[in-house]
Amino acid sequence: MNQLYRKALLKADEIRMQLGLDIFEPVNIFDSCISLGVTVRFVDINMEGMYLVQEDETHPTIVLSSLRPLPRRCYTCGHELGHHVFKHGSKIDGLSHTEEPSTSNESEEFLVDSFAGALLMPIAGIQAEFAKRNWTAQNASPLEFYMISSIFGTGYQTLIVHCRTNKIINEAKASILLKSKPAKIFKDLFTCSADNSYFKIFDGKSEISVIDLEVSNYIIFPSNFIVEGDHLQKVQQTSIGTGYIAARPGIVRVTSNEGAVSSFVRIQNFRYVGLVENRHLENEID
Repeated sequence: MNQLYRKALLKADEIRMQLGLDIFEPVNIFDSCISLGVTVRFVDINMEGMYLVQEDETHPTIVLSSLRPLPRRCYTCGHELGHHVFKHGSKIDGLSHTEEPSTSNESEEFLVDSFAGALLMPIAGIQAEFAKRNWTAQNASPLEFYMISSIFGTGYQTLIVHCRTNKIINEAKASILLKSKPAKIFKDLFTCSADNSYFKIFDGKSEISVIDLEVSNYIIFPSNFIVEGDHLQKVQQTSIGTGYIAARPGIVRVTSNEGAVSSFVRIQNFRYVGLVENRHLENEID
């Protein structure tokens, strides 16, 4: 195993322990940063993100572009958190047009990319999610991979690349999966048109206490789930459940009909600008 990659894995495990998480649980990266004492702020600048810290290592701050898709913001936040935990000092990451992790050969960038992948997409957790559905990653469909990416809050392509890198799937399988774009998966599920709109799919087989969305995002829940309030508005019945659109910011509770599964959905304003802890408030606070 590459020495830098091993260092990234060990640090990701250390941070998980610090956060009280096991090796299977999905990480809410924004909440994790708050717990670790790192400020996160969204700005309307077309970039990836940056990590800022004083010379005495005080006031660590991650700045993320609100113009990037939500799963990309999550990955970039994990990347910038890597700069923080490895004490790299202030860093600025420029504009990237791909959802895949950076291919930079610079050791620091490789280290923090590997850290972000390990923290957000733990191998044990990915394998467990496939197993509980009686799926195998090597034989899974694009829709099934998309459902797993929804659980971990990362991009579909990012998950595929991560699984390929960690030999959960082979090169040929990754190539086939990458040919199916999220827009095509969306079109196969919904009759409405939504250019480049992000969506999540939850089948009720995973315990996810908090789900983050942005106004204009779509989400699918099993048809027997009860959605409280009017923040999520029903769009249509799909082949795998009921589709909703996030209509306005706020927090709503979603439960299965028998109450065995329950999650809170936090919806932030479209392209919200401000501190991450205020993102889902109905009345914006800077």
